[in-house]
Amino acid sequence: MGREIGQLVLSDPSLELAGCVEIENHPLLRKDYGSLLGHGQISVPVSSSLDDISCEDAVIVNFALPDAIPSFLECIAGKKTRLVIGTTGLSENVNARIGEIATELPTVMSPNMSLGINLLFHLTELAAGRLKDEFDIEIIEAHHRHKKDSPSGTARRLGEIAARALDVSFDDAVRHGRSGMVGKRTGKEIGMHAVRGGEIVGDHTVLFAGACEKIELRHMAQNRAALARGALYAAKWLAQKGPGLYSMRDVLEL
Repeated sequence: MGREIGQLVLSDPSLELAGCVEIENHPLLRKDYGSLLGHGQISVPVSSSLDDISCEDAVIVNFALPDAIPSFLECIAGKKTRLVIGTTGLSENVNARIGEIATELPTVMSPNMSLGINLLFHLTELAAGRLKDEFDIEIIEAHHRHKKDSPSGTARRLGEIAARALDVSFDDAVRHGRSGMVGKRTGKEIGMHAVRGGEIVGDHTVLFAGACEKIELRHMAQNRAALARGALYAAKWLAQKGPGLYSMRDVLEL
């Protein structure tokens, strides 16, 4: 994701790459990032710390692994910057900390930065809210074999949206896969199914199954550039906003 974002930033004349951060001891540390991406020297080396980069009036786009987020949040506390966070699988405590920081730093946070996925969130809310108990809801997601969390943050968000429309809690409604004699499906049940294999970038389907008809809302990411483009779209939008915790729903003005 870092490379995808870097490529797009360096190809967009309205943006300037202020810096990039990698894990300590990474083999590319201190290498010029422009050269690494085939754009020639840009005098922006790969750094192991945000302290080496001027974050003043910048937008930091973060797709780090969940374990790296707490230390990142402490590092940026008090800095005059803006945040776009696309990391999934965060704990309730980390999410709460992000909410605290957002009272001072403008922050966009979403489990999926794709513009299409965020429209899918909106359409799922509309459909679930209108159809209610008349249609059963099943969510199917598929990702590459390397993905560590399951279900995906995007699928979980779809489930939360559907559960809210049905006036039930996510934890009470969701059934993760099904095995054995699980009994008849209930009206307030939401099925959640995860597929892992190959190099699937990300497929998400919300199935609404009625007595004599069905509706499928489906999004398929063709490559990771969809996430990078959405993140930079959010960064440009956020550059003009004050403190607050925003979602891609806000960015798309839905």
